[in-house]
Amino acid sequence: MKKRALALMMAVMMAGTLTACGGNSSAKSAETTQAATTAATTAAESEKPAKPEAKSGPYKVTVIIKATDSSYWQTVLLGAKAAAAESNGEIEVTTAGPASETGIDEQVTILENAISAKPDGIVIASISSEATVPAVEEAVAAGIPVVTVDNKLATNVYTQHLATDHYAAASTAAEKMVEQWKEAGIDPAGKKVAVISADSGSAVNQARCEGFADKVKELVPGITMIETQYCDNDIAKAQDAVDNLILANADLIGIFGDNNHMGDGIANSIAQNEKSGSIIAYAFDSDDTEIEAIKNGALTGIVVQDPYGMGYEGVLSVIASLKGKNVEHDVVAATTLVTKDNLDVPEVQKLLYPGK
Repeated sequence: MKKRALALMMAVMMAGTLTACGGNSSAKSAETTQAATTAATTAAESEKPAKPEAKSGPYKVTVIIKATDSSYWQTVLLGAKAAAAESNGEIEVTTAGPASETGIDEQVTILENAISAKPDGIVIASISSEATVPAVEEAVAAGIPVVTVDNKLATNVYTQHLATDHYAAASTAAEKMVEQWKEAGIDPAGKKVAVISADSGSAVNQARCEGFADKVKELVPGITMIETQYCDNDIAKAQDAVDNLILANADLIGIFGDNNHMGDGIANSIAQNEKSGSIIAYAFDSDDTEIEAIKNGALTGIVVQDPYGMGYEGVLSVIASLKGKNVEHDVVAATTLVTKDNLDVPEVQKLLYPGK
């Protein structure tokens, strides 16, 4: 703005000087003034942000998920691919990810290789909050927009973060569980509740476990929280852990699992031990096993995110950034608590079976 003001002042001064001297014709003076004004306008326009260059060929976006063995993360990929399919050839999506959510080092390598391939943008659901930070910061520094979904990284150097408030979402499951104890005539005071976790090192899982446990303890101060059981994101291990808890704790009245694999293990154990109804159980995220478990009563409910929407919107945010549009830095995604009562509601069905 200083340059623009200076240029305009010079133009006025030149015009005034030429008029006062009277040595040249008025036509010549006007031409000189016009030239100065044009120069000032050019100087001002040079300060405007440069427009993104026109793209030749499709935008290439790499989408990296936490685990290929999870239907939840496959749903994220479905959303990302849908964004590409609806773009009329403008977007090309490549997908990748480690086999399991325990594969932190593998995911870092995948990300580093993706950056070396120089995509136009990256969408990543990072397993670790810290391990992928150097690579993400490197990508952003190289002009590659990075949208993170689900797990928040220990850096603010990213294009957008799109995720659930995991702590708050898990607390809704706790509130519903306490409400259902009352409805079933179960006095929770002095009873026990357990948390089954997939990963002790994930900030997302920790937030879910803490959100659930804190709310239960707030609502029922006299309840006993059993030490959290960590099961390496393994369904069989989760089932074994719940089997042992049921055997050792006759007063166990509630269980929470922090992802769908933990939910599967919990549901399998409750069904086999015939504890449906006497143990209220909730889990995070959805898959076919959990949905069937809700129908038969082994699982009371699940906290459902919108993984399809995250994949879809994540890709579109990358493209928006590439086109020079403003992209909100942090976006909180909505969640829905699904039980047998609302399982068949059309809006819930769209969340449970996206793309169908």
